[in-house]
Amino acid sequence: MGSEDKANLLRVLINCAEKAANIARTCRVNEQLLSLLVQEKSEGEANERFEHDFKTLADVLIQETIKHEVGAVFPQMQDAILGEESPNFTNKLEESVTVAVGACEADTTACLEAVLSGHEGAASALAGEVHRVVNFESSTLCEIPELPEELDYANLGIWIDPIDATAEYISGDTMFTNFPGITSTGLDCVTVLIGVYERDTGIPVMGVVAQPFGNKLDEHVYSSSMFWGVCLPSLQAHNCHFEARDEHRQLAIFSSSEQSDILQRLLDLGYEFAFSAGAGHKALKVITREVELYLLSKGSTFKWDTCAPQAILRALGGDVFDFGASVSEQKPVALKYLMQNSESDWKRNATGIIAVRNIDAMEVLLAKLAEQ
Repeated sequence: MGSEDKANLLRVLINCAEKAANIARTCRVNEQLLSLLVQEKSEGEANERFEHDFKTLADVLIQETIKHEVGAVFPQMQDAILGEESPNFTNKLEESVTVAVGACEADTTACLEAVLSGHEGAASALAGEVHRVVNFESSTLCEIPELPEELDYANLGIWIDPIDATAEYISGDTMFTNFPGITSTGLDCVTVLIGVYERDTGIPVMGVVAQPFGNKLDEHVYSSSMFWGVCLPSLQAHNCHFEARDEHRQLAIFSSSEQSDILQRLLDLGYEFAFSAGAGHKALKVITREVELYLLSKGSTFKWDTCAPQAILRALGGDVFDFGASVSEQKPVALKYLMQNSESDWKRNATGIIAVRNIDAMEVLLAKLAEQ
C-alpha cells in the first residue's frame, strides 16, 4: 500500500491477528516442533504468579511479525508498537539470536534457522507463514468500517500479547467448567491480543482479539474466532453481537488464585463462579456476554493483556477498570496506557482489574467490595 490513507488500520490488525493465529497453529500442530520452541523465560521476564513461565518462538515471532506489518504500512506508529516478549532467543547451542522479520522469506528463514539450530524444515515453514499474504474473511467478521480521516496515527500506540495463556498453548489439555462454552484450561483459552491506544490520553480506542483454536474443524485442525471493536469520538463499531444469557443468573469469571474474601463478597451479591486460564480469554467471556464480570484483585496482568479487550468493551458500552483505585475511590476508574518510562513497573496493572460490559453494575459491586 502506497500511503497510510489507503490502508485501514483495523483491517491491517485483523489480518495480523490471523497471521499470528496461523503461526501459532503451525507451531502447535507438530509436537517435535513445539518441544523445540519452548524455553523458560528469564527471571526478569517471568510472571511471578507462576512457578514456571514460558516463552516460545511462536510468541516472539508473532510479536515481531505484527510490528513489521503495522510499521510498514503506518510508519508513524513504528516506535510505539510494544509487546510482551523480548526478541532475543537462546537456541539449543546456547547461542543468542535476535528474532527479526527479514525483507524477504529467505532472510527470515535464515534467522529462524539460527534459532532452531539447523532445523531447516521448521524454519522454512514458519517463515512461509510470516510472509504469507493474509486476508481474513468470516461471516462473523461484519463489515469493516472506514476509519475517520482525521485519525492521527502519530498519536496511536499498540500493545501486543502474541499468545496469551502460553502455558495452555503448550500443554493443550482441556478441562471444562460447569458452564457450557466456558473452558477452564486448554487451547480455547489461547488468544492473540492487539490493542490500540491514544498516546496523549492513554485511552484504548481499537482492539482485536483472536482465538487461534476457536473452531475445531477436524483432529488437530482449527480456524480462528475473531473479535474487534473501535471506540473513537466519531466512530463506535464492533462485531460482537451476542445474545444475553439468562437474566436471572449472574456469572463472574476469575483466576483460580483469586482471594477467598473477594469470592465471598461476590457470592453475597448473587454471582455464580467460573474459573479459567488466560486474562484475554476471561475478558473475552465478558465481551461475548457469557459472563457479566471478570475480576482480578492481584496485580498479575499487564498492559498487553488488557488493551485490546478494553477497547472492544468500550465499543460495547463497557470498560476495564482499575480494581484498587475504583474500590478506594468508590467510583469506576478506567485503565489507561500512558507510557511512564521512569517507573520500572509501569507496564503492570498493579492493583488488579474489573472488566464489565454493563457499567451500571459497578456501583453495587464497588460498595460491596469496600465493606469492612
